[in-house]
Amino acid sequence: MTLFKQVAITVSIIITILLAEVMYLNYQSSKKEMIQGLYETTVNNISTLSSKIADASSDRAFIVTVINSEFDSGYYKMIDFVSNDGKLDYKQLDNKIVDGVPLWFIEFSDIELESVSADVSSGWSIIGTVSVIGDVGIIHKSLYDMFLNLLFLFTISLSITLIILGILLHFILKPLYKVQNQAEAILKNQFVIQKEIPFTTEFKDVVNGMNAMVMKVEDIFNKGNEAVQRNKELLYNDPITKLFNRRYLMLKLPDLIKIENRANGGTIIFVALGGAEILNQILGRQKADKLFLELANSFNDVCFNYDEKVIARVNGTEFTIILPNCEKDSANKIINNINEKFIKLLKVNKLDSKVFINLGIYKYKPTVTITELLTRTDNALAIAKSKDKDNFHIYEDKDEENAMGKEQWRQIIEDSIQNNLFRLRFWSSVNSKTKEINHKLMTFTIDTGRDKQYFYGDFIAPAINLGLVSKVYLTTLNTLLTKEYEELNGTICSIRLSNEFMKDNKSFNELSNLFEKNSKTLNFKILFEVSDNFAFHNTATLKLFVDLFHKYGFSFGINSFTGESKEFKYLKSLNPRFLKADCAFLLDQSKDSMSAIQVITDSLGIEIIATFVKTQEELKKLEDIHIYNIQGPITDSIN
Repeated sequence: MTLFKQVAITVSIIITILLAEVMYLNYQSSKKEMIQGLYETTVNNISTLSSKIADASSDRAFIVTVINSEFDSGYYKMIDFVSNDGKLDYKQLDNKIVDGVPLWFIEFSDIELESVSADVSSGWSIIGTVSVIGDVGIIHKSLYDMFLNLLFLFTISLSITLIILGILLHFILKPLYKVQNQAEAILKNQFVIQKEIPFTTEFKDVVNGMNAMVMKVEDIFNKGNEAVQRNKELLYNDPITKLFNRRYLMLKLPDLIKIENRANGGTIIFVALGGAEILNQILGRQKADKLFLELANSFNDVCFNYDEKVIARVNGTEFTIILPNCEKDSANKIINNINEKFIKLLKVNKLDSKVFINLGIYKYKPTVTITELLTRTDNALAIAKSKDKDNFHIYEDKDEENAMGKEQWRQIIEDSIQNNLFRLRFWSSVNSKTKEINHKLMTFTIDTGRDKQYFYGDFIAPAINLGLVSKVYLTTLNTLLTKEYEELNGTICSIRLSNEFMKDNKSFNELSNLFEKNSKTLNFKILFEVSDNFAFHNTATLKLFVDLFHKYGFSFGINSFTGESKEFKYLKSLNPRFLKADCAFLLDQSKDSMSAIQVITDSLGIEIIATFVKTQEELKKLEDIHIYNIQGPITDSIN
């Protein structure tokens, strides 16, 4: 229960009791006055009544008439006359319930009047005694009318008081609501500073303390961010061209050619600068370095449309450009643009034909390995260098004779979707220190039931090319949410979502409908993973999905983290539960760089999970840098 409700209820009870007490005392005071007034009236009336009876003493019938007449006036509940000679004993009594007054109120009022008696004298002789009781119905009626008025007044007074109380409490506790929002933001790793400082001393101290804590955490994050970028530049950037170096290229290659990110393959370009040894002689060291920088900038200019590109200077005179999902026509255009810009550079710097470039281009397929990628591109560069006319050569993969065609894959995938031939598999992510399972990563295969099985890497690229990837994921997710898997009971299941699935406009609504139908019946928790590359290039789009995940109680994480972004504010916005990074990337970091990364993740409450951990030696090195959450073949040996 909120503090507002607790205070409101407490104060409301106190006010209600006070108002009720006031009303009750008012009621009791009025009741006492009415009883006293009726008693005094009865005493006054009995003198008149005894005089009338005395005047009619000689006629007993007339005495009865006098008593009846007085009784009918309505001022008495009872009149009793007893003569001294015992010849007349006459009594009138009214036990009727008063009209318009409920019985419960009469019982509640509990009014009992004492009888008033007086001797009746005729001359000097006492002829009898008359006793009367006033009509309490008059009091009941008056008290009930007053009770209704008091009840109405009580209701109006209480309502007005509670409304005023609510307004006052809302105003008084308004700073507390902001403190609550600030605290909730901190739990979500969001840095919110309250600019309006409340005037209430206690609240003012709390707000100042919260602001100081938030600024301290944000300062830690910013310093960690700066340190990561500084160390990243030292580790992975060429100091002259500001391009990535060979070290970063080799770490990034596995992610660049990952199946989920290369549905159509891509293009890799090796650029070799010839005659570079004379640049320093002709231009001097500084101007030569400036030329290299301008050449690097020209590479960025011609490839600006490719968000996922990586351009690296692998040695003094060679550069590598990798463009996932770059088609042949686009690659040809890029080659021409590179040559044009290079010729302009030669003219501006007044260099002759002794300085030149050669380009080896490989248009790779989705099934290529890193070794094949580098070897074939290197061969293409060697052929380009041997040519007399053209300064480039394009090596393009040809379809293998035994490879399945597009329509064959369409039939297999559509049949798998229609008949749900996908089989789910789960691999554990483990904490090596506690031996506990962090979560289970879901993957899936196609099982046709005819001794033929297709692994995820076999069919996901064709599914993306055929525009069927969303249906594939939605089918497997529907299976996960509707079918019981005993091994998932009470655990967390992680699902990797491909970039193409996230980019599909229909995916969001389809996921929302799927969650709405099945999220409440699950006996396990779910978290979704997307690539780091997609996260920082498509933060706004991903934020919509993250909000959807949180709406249904699901978590979110980032995989394939390589720190490619220039800053990490997107992590604050998305608030992932974890970052998954390749074991090779984590172990390649310097001590300062790893510390800076951990400062950022710790300040945001993000876990680091090492993936593709294969050996005990790698595990030991990870534990030395305080990374215990791991994923990969090594988990099979951890009990």
